[in-house]
Amino acid sequence: MSHRQTQQQAPREWVVRTGEGPVRVTSPVPREKWAQVLAADPRAMAFHRPEWVDCVCEVGGWQDAGRLYRTGEGRELLLPMVRRPGRPDPLAVRASLPPGWGTGGILAPGGVRAHEFGLVLTDLAADQTLRTRIRPSFGAAHELRAPAPGYVSIPRTVHVLDLDGGMDAVWSQRWSKRVRGNMRSAQRRAERAGLVIESGNSPELVEIYYDLYLRWLEQRARERHLPPAVVRSRGKRAEPLAKYHAVAAALPGVCRILLATVGGRPVAAMIALRHGAVWCYWRGCSDKEMAGPLRANQLLMLHSIERACEAGCRYFEMGESGGVASLERFKARMGGVKQPVTEHRLERVPLTRWQNRVGGILNAVKGARPS
Repeated sequence: MSHRQTQQQAPREWVVRTGEGPVRVTSPVPREKWAQVLAADPRAMAFHRPEWVDCVCEVGGWQDAGRLYRTGEGRELLLPMVRRPGRPDPLAVRASLPPGWGTGGILAPGGVRAHEFGLVLTDLAADQTLRTRIRPSFGAAHELRAPAPGYVSIPRTVHVLDLDGGMDAVWSQRWSKRVRGNMRSAQRRAERAGLVIESGNSPELVEIYYDLYLRWLEQRARERHLPPAVVRSRGKRAEPLAKYHAVAAALPGVCRILLATVGGRPVAAMIALRHGAVWCYWRGCSDKEMAGPLRANQLLMLHSIERACEAGCRYFEMGESGGVASLERFKARMGGVKQPVTEHRLERVPLTRWQNRVGGILNAVKGARPS
């Protein structure tokens, strides 16, 4: 077992009675079974990997609570999920996956089916936990139906670029003439300025990325007339440096940090995650004053899309934009198409409604995580 792998409890099993017959459930999920289901789902993302869940547990203080379902027809469904340890069910919180840690949802050979999602909801609803959060990836979102009573549905949107046909198709079919011209202009300008793009996942690159992230936080604080020290402190709590070190170390072939520098000074960075057919833009930040004129963010995106096409990926998932119009426009220009995603929350008390009431206060210090 890797030193980063979560220490698992002995799996326990139980049976869920459904209209289609008994379904056997195992939790936590044996790693060999996890690997089999993960490999059989064409829509699986890096967030669904067991190493990713290990990082969530290690850094966030969660416990692996994933579930494996075996249906009467021999199908095996996997729900990567974590739980806050040491809490009785009435106070327990579960997530697939927690905020800031990407998407979760159900995996299954060939993809999850609508009735299978209902099966999993029925099992989860039988527990008396305080809250269960399920945030599926874009690939499975269209198959989900309205959940059972007791669930709260939260509509979300991600941008996804179709890579079918490779870089030639992206360049000629999914980018406008204006975008192509801007790309060429940005490349010439970057060459004259000496902008260099490098990639890797070394501890040194993690540190450089994080320093740039903190500078980005302070710039946003000044733009919003907020105390930079307060915003910086909040950002470090929301996104600790240990999180990025853990991900880079646990997923060396999956996590790539792309860094743009001018004269040795970092001006923009992004973190990409690749698994199977999906290349995911997970995090990005920049020094706005230096990156803007050079269109460094655009060039990093171009570089990442090129790498995704070379790797044979089918989709480039750009993530949520948090309602930020400028970020949505940027992703749309890069060929991203809006894809609806619905987050489902099972709540014993109306936590989401209470949180929405104080949303205005939380928005005052919004921006603790990079885009």
